[in-house]
Amino acid sequence: MSLTNAQLASTEDVCHPPSIHAEHAHAVRRQLLGVDTANSLADLFADLSDATRWQVVYALLHAPSGELCVCDLSAGLGRDDTTISHQLRVLRSHHIVSMRKVGRIVYYRLVDEHIRHLLAVGLTHANEPLTAALQPSEKEVSA
Repeated sequence: MSLTNAQLASTEDVCHPPSIHAEHAHAVRRQLLGVDTANSLADLFADLSDATRWQVVYALLHAPSGELCVCDLSAGLGRDDTTISHQLRVLRSHHIVSMRKVGRIVYYRLVDEHIRHLLAVGLTHANEPLTAALQPSEKEVSA
């Protein structure tokens, strides 16, 4: 019986035959990411899983004064105030941006350098040529 392409693809990501390398399994256990931390990371990336939010974060990263008001963001991004305001509320509720009021104007800025670094690393990764990401590393060993 021959395997379909889907069946072949689903089997190329697992060991044949299955074998456990005890020292590697123990290393995984010693460095295990805790459930709470994993959930926090998942929440952060979920909060940033919207293209408009990334555009807002990127705009704030490059704001000349380090902060922008909703009107400036809306005009600059070509979106309505309601959309940008909603996205800023989401980002603020998850401690990605902070705000300050000056009279009736509300300014937003990125909370800290971690968000700036996350954006920079994400941009670097997103702009990598796909072929480079798919090439096996030097550490990979063929059987």
